[in-house]
Amino acid sequence: MNLKGYVAVGSPVPVSVQNMVVRDYCARNGHSYSLSDVEFVFGGSAMWEGIDWAKFDGVCVYSLWQIPNGAMLPEGKEVHFALENYVLPRDEEMVRTLRQLREAIK
Repeated sequence: MNLKGYVAVGSPVPVSVQNMVVRDYCARNGHSYSLSDVEFVFGGSAMWEGIDWAKFDGVCVYSLWQIPNGAMLPEGKEVHFALENYVLPRDEEMVRTLRQLREAIK
């Protein structure tokens, strides 16, 4: 699977470490990896909206906490969460539950 990397500034984890985790996840799971886009506003969506989905099978995000709220996933594409080892749409129920818990404890 050809995945585009996606990391964010503003996380307590440096971008260089996020990229290492994303690259390692892709290597361990047999995915090809294209250099990460860096979202310069944590929780922002400018880079997400600029992904050329036609070039990739999906995106590999450092953590599920970095995917922008309300982000739309084109049909037939996947989002891989490297830190948690979840994949949308396969693990959709788990990801939704974790995001709801996050909102509840804010």
